[in-house]
Amino acid sequence: MQRDERISNKLRKFRPSLTLALKTLVQERRAQGLPVYDFGLGETKGKLDPDIRAAGEGAFRDEDTMYSDPAGLYELRAEVIRWLGLGDHYTPDHVVISTGAKQSLFNIFLALCDPSDCVLFDAAPWVSYQPLVTMAYAFPVMVLPLGQQRDGLKVTPVDLERNLDARPHARLFLINNPVNPTAQLYSEQEINALLNVCAERGVFFVLDRLYWRIVFDGQSYPEPEINEKTRPWLIQVDGLSKNFRRTGGLRIGWTVAPRDVAQAMVNLQSHYTANPSVPTQRAAFAAISRVYNNELPTDLQAKRDLLHECARHMPHVKIWPTPATFYSFWDVTDCLGMRTPEGVELRTSDDVAAYLVREAGVVTASGRAFMRDGYLRLSFAVDAAEIKAGMAAARAALEKLQAVPEMRLRRA
Repeated sequence: MQRDERISNKLRKFRPSLTLALKTLVQERRAQGLPVYDFGLGETKGKLDPDIRAAGEGAFRDEDTMYSDPAGLYELRAEVIRWLGLGDHYTPDHVVISTGAKQSLFNIFLALCDPSDCVLFDAAPWVSYQPLVTMAYAFPVMVLPLGQQRDGLKVTPVDLERNLDARPHARLFLINNPVNPTAQLYSEQEINALLNVCAERGVFFVLDRLYWRIVFDGQSYPEPEINEKTRPWLIQVDGLSKNFRRTGGLRIGWTVAPRDVAQAMVNLQSHYTANPSVPTQRAAFAAISRVYNNELPTDLQAKRDLLHECARHMPHVKIWPTPATFYSFWDVTDCLGMRTPEGVELRTSDDVAAYLVREAGVVTASGRAFMRDGYLRLSFAVDAAEIKAGMAAARAALEKLQAVPEMRLRRA
């Protein structure tokens, strides 16, 4: 047996999640005493809320560590309904608590898709969407917008209908709003137009709303319209990791879905993870059962403004608007074809990201991980001092890039 035949075909070409690999890269550079400005992993920092910590600690002290309902604690499922403002449309029986939003998504794919069914997703998909779909033996397809868009990349109903016409085995359309990596925010009208296309076609509309509290400039989250037509086809995914400080590692996510879909997910989950950790469920309940503190979105908006100011007129870079999330999306296609001071040609966004790390210690996420070569994603959920120093280091590194003579002739 060949060495590569020891691993299943479906996993043989998989690589670790880039965004999690960036965390390892940062740790390694710091251990070596090298400069590092960490704009890589999308993770909220700061102090864990004392009430969240106390709830988890209390569960251990009270020995609340036995099995729970595979769907999750009833009181947490009820609180999810309140947290999302869905009390007029759903009950706790429509909610499934999972070990992070990744498991929520994987549960959905496994519950809904037969082998070779098609899963459609947005035009700049988050890094794990495609691997999760492939592991469910479904076929992932990115919906590409046909129209020209300035500083944006949004799927329209026409784009979605074109893909549904071409792929009769499409089972669901997955969209992240706000969008990781682009930081775009689909409006209520845009979301509902796409939702109605799915409802009319009998295709599930899966809304990954993990960043729904991180919306800037006085905007409110564009909620999907729930009615008799859309409710059978609408599935919403959320979790603890992005809207609170330092909660990513707690690994709690939840899904609100039609009752038959929710039950299928519970049946599945009961066999491969059972319930999520009870102490972390208690911590999640403490997080979402109170009036939400807007301190985090307010702080992130200020950091967005600071990054945009520090990155103004960054050489060879176009920076997209950032109405939501904590990401800045950079178009670095002008860097491609240029050479580093050592004479190395930059051919892909992987090369640009590697150059910024090597030359300046600036860690970013390459757009190739999101099926968008020529782009970088930067997380500004970092200290203000790191934003200032990191942008200065990035500017200095980009100023050193040189256009090759052939490039100059071509442009002339």
